[in-house]
Amino acid sequence: MTKDMVLRQVDVVRAITLKRLESITEDVADIMPMGFNNTIRWNIGHILIVQDQLASNFAGLPPQLSLEFFTLFGNRSRPSEWQVEPPTLEALSYELKKQTAFIKDSLGDRLQEKAVKPFIRLGFRMETIGEILAFSLHHEGMHTGVIYAIQRAIEGSNN
Repeated sequence: MTKDMVLRQVDVVRAITLKRLESITEDVADIMPMGFNNTIRWNIGHILIVQDQLASNFAGLPPQLSLEFFTLFGNRSRPSEWQVEPPTLEALSYELKKQTAFIKDSLGDRLQEKAVKPFIRLGFRMETIGEILAFSLHHEGMHTGVIYAIQRAIEGSNN
């Protein structure tokens, strides 16, 4: 897969996420329907921090998000435990757009480079920045699907 193809996928996956976000309002962003572990807002923030960790932990770049984002949206965090007001959907949308440009500008010419450390999932070892970026697109798509499922569950419970 060429650099242009990978970066096109970054655009496509992020556009899908942003399109889903456009259909969500602040009043439903923090509802956690039965059967779900987190909210729409948490899933959006989680997408952001995972992509940020790709750039910082695996490509050796400084984090672009504040520590507060990692506290709010990190693995094993829960909206019910938040001690601070989370970012608005508008702020999250802004960060998603800004992050897309950062990923393309900062990582686009580094896809073949060895990562600072390998990323390992289920015994699969990903060694290059491009491999890890491609995996992160799967992660984003999965969470965008969860956002859609939560939205459907909320809409269904209001009918």
